[in-house]
Amino acid sequence: MTKQILKNIDELEAQRRELDQQIRAAKRAKKKAAAAALMSALQTLGVDLAGAAGADNIESVELLREALMSDQMQAWLRHQIGTESSDVPVPGMGLAEAIDSTGGGGHYDRV
Repeated sequence: MTKQILKNIDELEAQRRELDQQIRAAKRAKKKAAAAALMSALQTLGVDLAGAAGADNIESVELLREALMSDQMQAWLRHQIGTESSDVPVPGMGLAEAIDSTGGGGHYDRV
C-alpha cells in the first residue's frame, strides 16, 4: 500500500469516529427532548384534569389523585385509551360506574 492510501484510511477512520460521536450526541439529545416533551404533556394533562374536575386546592387535588389511582378507575382509563391492562378487566364499565365504584361520588351528567 502506498502512503497516500494509508493516509486516506486514517482520515476516513477519523471522520467515522467523529460521525459516530455526533450520532451518539444526537441520539442523546433526541432522547432528552422526548423525555422533556413527555414531562410537559404530563404536566399539562395534570393541570387540565384538575381544572376539569374543579380541583383547585391541595385537598381536592389529593382526592382526585386517590380516585384516579383506584384499580377500577385505572382499568377504566386504560380501556378508554386502548392500553388496557389484563390484570383488572372491566368490560363495558362507563365513567359514572367507575367513579361510583371508587366512592368518588359527584355528578357526571355528560358520561
